[in-house]
Amino acid sequence: MTPQKSRPGQGTAYRNTQHNNSPIDRVLHGLERVKRTAPDKWQALCPAHDDRRPSLSIREADDGRVLLKCWTGCGAAEIVNALGLSLADLFPGDRRSLTDHGTGPMRRPFDYRDALQGIAHEATVARLIVEAVNRGEEMDTESLDRLALAEERISDALQAAGGVQ
Repeated sequence: MTPQKSRPGQGTAYRNTQHNNSPIDRVLHGLERVKRTAPDKWQALCPAHDDRRPSLSIREADDGRVLLKCWTGCGAAEIVNALGLSLADLFPGDRRSLTDHGTGPMRRPFDYRDALQGIAHEATVARLIVEAVNRGEEMDTESLDRLALAEERISDALQAAGGVQ
């Protein structure tokens, strides 16, 4: 995906509000065209791709976690990286280990269905691009880049499932 032309944090509606360094503040402060859609929900331009219309949904969970959803397909890691943050910045305090709270380390069990759904989605993207080429359409740079991203995501899903390296 191509990087966004404007820099995060410039011209943002959220920029002039009080910033207390909470996870939601760190995220919203770096985004463009932030619009509150509900008490704990916002929309903004996604910083991980050249977004012309806000496609990023942001939500603050009850426990202070920040949930991100780019409706064009950017992952949370891509989004926080574009903001100059890390995935850990989406959590309040030091949430890398919850052993002090008696819940053990914070680690979500691997769900093979998620990996298979991701692979199926990326395979569909690849099929659509191949069909366009078969109809005689020329493969542009954007399609080639998206095809490479699909290959990378499929490979990552396979590796996460303990498959092909």
